[in-house]
Amino acid sequence: MNKYQKFKKMDSKTYSDVTHFLKGTTHFTAREWIIARLCADFKNISNQSEMTWIGKNLPELVPFVDEPYSRQEVSNAHAAFKRKIQRSGTTFFYAYYAGLISKEEMISIIHKIVSDIKILIETEGSEVSEEHATEVQRIIADVLRRINISMDEGY
Repeated sequence: MNKYQKFKKMDSKTYSDVTHFLKGTTHFTAREWIIARLCADFKNISNQSEMTWIGKNLPELVPFVDEPYSRQEVSNAHAAFKRKIQRSGTTFFYAYYAGLISKEEMISIIHKIVSDIKILIETEGSEVSEEHATEVQRIIADVLRRINISMDEGY
């Protein structure tokens, strides 16, 4: 089996290099990132992630991983990824909702987030279209609008 193409740009990197790169823009470790990516891309006909297969084939799929993972290790890394997403979202929206940052600061942060997303997607060998980047910004703006309405209503 050839190395999984999503990690081709990381061929000469170590696990630590990848974690360091990710920590520049996310809260994820290399382990969480690769497991989340593989779980999203390798699903069975029931749309469930093939955790046992992913763990067993990890060294063949990812250039900077030397050992296979158990199904439990894959499951734990995937759960950690999801917990960090929720915590990051809570942090992001709380700062605005609680008035800790201004609308202008939030807009600036959103532009930086979209820029960081583009870097991560390009690292995986894909491209982010301007349409998709605009859609991400529109969705975030809609959530912020709903937060503003909620604050005005006293919730």
